[in-house]
Amino acid sequence: MALTLAEANKLTNDQVMLGIVEETVEEDPLLNFLPFETVSGVQVVWNREDSLGSESQFINPNDEIQESAPTYSKQTQTLSILADRIELDEFLIQTKSNLQAVEPTAMASKAKQMMRKFHRTFYYGVASGASSAAFAGLHNLVSTTGPDMTTAGGSGSTGAAGALGALNSTLALIKPGKPSVLAMNRQMLRRLSAPYIANVQYNIGPNDFGVLLQAYAGIPIMVTDWITMVETIASAAFSAETGGATTTVFAIKFGKDARVIPNTGNVFNNNGILGIQNGSMKIGQRVELEKKLGFTRKLRWFVSVILGSKLSLARYDGLTDAAWTV
Repeated sequence: MALTLAEANKLTNDQVMLGIVEETVEEDPLLNFLPFETVSGVQVVWNREDSLGSESQFINPNDEIQESAPTYSKQTQTLSILADRIELDEFLIQTKSNLQAVEPTAMASKAKQMMRKFHRTFYYGVASGASSAAFAGLHNLVSTTGPDMTTAGGSGSTGAAGALGALNSTLALIKPGKPSVLAMNRQMLRRLSAPYIANVQYNIGPNDFGVLLQAYAGIPIMVTDWITMVETIASAAFSAETGGATTTVFAIKFGKDARVIPNTGNVFNNNGILGIQNGSMKIGQRVELEKKLGFTRKLRWFVSVILGSKLSLARYDGLTDAAWTV
């Protein structure tokens, strides 16, 4: 009788490849654009301009100049605590790390999980409510008061295909200047690119054929896997992250914009979306477990996101996965 495969397997060991092959992958170049500022305390405060007072006047000789004063509102953003931890058994750490160290591999996975939570919260975070300790994401930074920040793609609870004219109207909501990026998911990039590809496919080289748009109106396109295609709208506006069949395109202005206003010195305006943190993400030391032969390690990041001016964020919501119109 020939030697069987089962018996031969007893005489050898499988070769294990080092490293972890990623299957949980969401791409988002957000951190290439979002600037961070370090704060020393637990929160940051800034003043937002509400009004300039009554309109200036042209007067005749000896006329009295009417007086009025500008008004401001104080804005406050508190740091949120983003945290995680893992428990590790000392026996497994010592006996199972001959090829690939268990502890650093596990910690790398937990750090990845932390960043996944930050990215999702950046778009959909809810800061209100007794049970919420997160910061407000883009959808919840969009205000229904003050300057218009939304272009409605759908009607009622029903979405609609995107339109280039409506997208241009969304870009016009950003002042001064233009957005730093347009943030959208892959489906919207594909739909937005289709008219471009259809009109220029005979005038580009073979290496460029089918290449999706990298910018629109000179504004870089930031493709993110974290903006879902299943958003819900109600009353023609975003209402929930899941449960529907629509999505959103955001126009975002990042960072600070230093402007010089005549005769007032240098006025520094915090105009855009800005990350704030007290220190960077940290991985704690080992802390022994009381009743187990092992230890725990904690990860923490004191972080938040602020919107300086409402004119730095606009959304085009209620978009379905359908061909865009010009």
